[in-house]
Amino acid sequence: MESRTRNAFTLIELLVVIAIIAILAAILFPVFSQAKDAAKRTASISNVRQIGTAWVMYLADNDEVTAPLYYYDANNLRLPTTYGFYYWPLLLLPYTKSEKIFLCPKDTADDVAVQDSQGRSRFDPKNEFYHYVLGANPSYGYNYRYLNTTNPYPDPNGTNPTPFHFVGKGLSGFDDVAGTVAFAEATMKDRFHPTSGTVIKNPIGYARIEPPSRWTGPETSATAWGQIYPRFDKELTIVSWLDGHVKTISKRKLRVPSTDVSVLDSYFNGRGPQQ
Repeated sequence: MESRTRNAFTLIELLVVIAIIAILAAILFPVFSQAKDAAKRTASISNVRQIGTAWVMYLADNDEVTAPLYYYDANNLRLPTTYGFYYWPLLLLPYTKSEKIFLCPKDTADDVAVQDSQGRSRFDPKNEFYHYVLGANPSYGYNYRYLNTTNPYPDPNGTNPTPFHFVGKGLSGFDDVAGTVAFAEATMKDRFHPTSGTVIKNPIGYARIEPPSRWTGPETSATAWGQIYPRFDKELTIVSWLDGHVKTISKRKLRVPSTDVSVLDSYFNGRGPQQ
């Protein structure tokens, strides 16, 4: 009799193969996920470095005076979807030539507060407020409280909707530019939206961060950390310092223990590290 050659798997063999594949997937998927996350973190650090470089170039062109949080000029519509509001990312844009660096690869959340009347996402270039939102809600926030002066009268540019405006400060007024925060990862989560009055529930980016003297609320709230929002580590946040260099630091360390506000805010007010 002719012997028959077996050319198919038995059910047991098939189940064994499936089990092996499942085990390998369980081992490798977290590794792939970590590698993907690491690549995004590297991209975010690169973004912040480019922002720091653009910042130094801006300072050089503006007599070492920091940028305002934003300026408003209703007559300046070179970017029509700003509606005259030019937040700091748009002031640095001529030096970066890239809008993408203001958005962290992990900052993917959206919120109805930053969608337009057609429900278009903040990432959609067709959003009727696209450049306004890009400026007001980047992934990195600005230490505007100490790097700006808030003048209590309307901006002389255009038609101002608010009775105050921001102006920059000279670097000569800061004792330690290398130890002073300029930008850090940020979110608008848990804050009231200024026009809708609703609380932002999603971790969309935000153009500003607050110093420790203004950190309020429960530890689980973004307001308790001045809107500083590490996206890759619960503690370590990516920071661009006033001199343009980039370094990660624990968000907790940015609050220097003291009842003296000038010491408490040392990493923000120009004094530099005090511990």
